Amino acid sequence: MAPTSYQGRMEKDDKDSHTHSQTEEWSLGVNSPGIKVEDILRHKGDDVHSVTPHSPVREAVGKLTRMRIGALVVVNSDLEPVGIVSERDIVHMIDAGKDVDAAVETIMTPNPVTCTPDYTIEEVMKVMSNRGFRHMPVQQDGHLVGLVSVRDVVKHRLQEVEYENLKIKQAMVG
Repeated sequence: MAPTSYQGRMEKDDKDSHTHSQTEEWSLGVNSPGIKVEDILRHKGDDVHSVTPHSPVREAVGKLTRMRIGALVVVNSDLEPVGIVSERDIVHMIDAGKDVDAAVETIMTPNPVTCTPDYTIEEVMKVMSNRGFRHMPVQQDGHLVGLVSVRDVVKHRLQEVEYENLKIKQAMVG
């Protein structure tokens, strides 16, 4: 008789119980639709740092520095996003010789592209990549509920890839 490792599957093999990680649904990711923006916000929080269009650029620079962030959402009196100002915008302003006491509205990117909490990481990555920006305000029912950055997206996508890798390894073993 051949060693058991060389024998094909037997009827009793199908009756063995499997752990959760060995189920076909888990291995194929059936119940794992991917990470969404709401998952990112749940981990990082929903704090959104902002300025008004009439705030001086000097104030925006101070907030960016104190908060150690790369962008601020520019909001109107109803707290709706009307623009976004980033470190990149400030560098361009300085290079053009503009005064830091100028209003933020003179250097902001108006009408920022936004997403909703139900966007997937893949959707956000695609928009950011195609449009060439690194920060995206998150809106829900017309209200600003967060801000995601390329760093946030890459961090969570990496976790998702590591999880997928683990599933593949367990499927190969299990």
